[in-house]
Amino acid sequence: VVVGNPCNTNALIAMENAPNLKRENFHALTRLDQNRARAQLAIKANVFYGSVKNVAIWGNHSTTQVPDFVNATIQGESAEMVIGDEQWLEEEFTPLVQTRGGQVIKKWGRSSGASTAVSISDHIQSLLVPTPEGDCFCMAVCTDGNPYGIEEGLIYSMPLRSKGNGDWEMIEDFTINPWLKERMLKSEEELINERNCVSHLTGMQGGSCDLQEDTMLPGEN
Repeated sequence: VVVGNPCNTNALIAMENAPNLKRENFHALTRLDQNRARAQLAIKANVFYGSVKNVAIWGNHSTTQVPDFVNATIQGESAEMVIGDEQWLEEEFTPLVQTRGGQVIKKWGRSSGASTAVSISDHIQSLLVPTPEGDCFCMAVCTDGNPYGIEEGLIYSMPLRSKGNGDWEMIEDFTINPWLKERMLKSEEELINERNCVSHLTGMQGGSCDLQEDTMLPGEN
């Protein structure tokens, strides 16, 4: 598991330089983002954290990440139906999750290192404990063979499940509506550009660097 930012692309570099290892053994940490997304939905719905399920994080561990409320459930019901505030979900929820690390630093004057440590533990535990029915866990993994049309050869966060044996599999039946798709593509494009920027480290020929802005999350590496 790679934690140091840019963790998706750092995991990609490691994967491409270890051809004798299984590509699925390389992951980047997005569990902190998932935990934060679940917490924000729980706060908004005034319910316990544990009653929020099936919250996914799509894409890069950056400010282009996509916290997925579309497939989330609260006490077994659609999160969208329970919260009943589409404007909040689309315009406030996503930035809350995307910028939470920076807000923690601004408020307390230090990074969210303890939260990162907890999320690493959660990440490992999710591989060693079977995923409950109706739930998922998230980490950024190799996109080879994914069912969502994401370009292969990236390290991209998506919803996963495990049988508790250390392996994982992609969950293939998440609903991708136009709102999600637009943002997923933006994060995919960013990861493609990052891959191009490090082409000299992965053996890729002809890459060119076209990153327009710094979207790396602060204080978590």
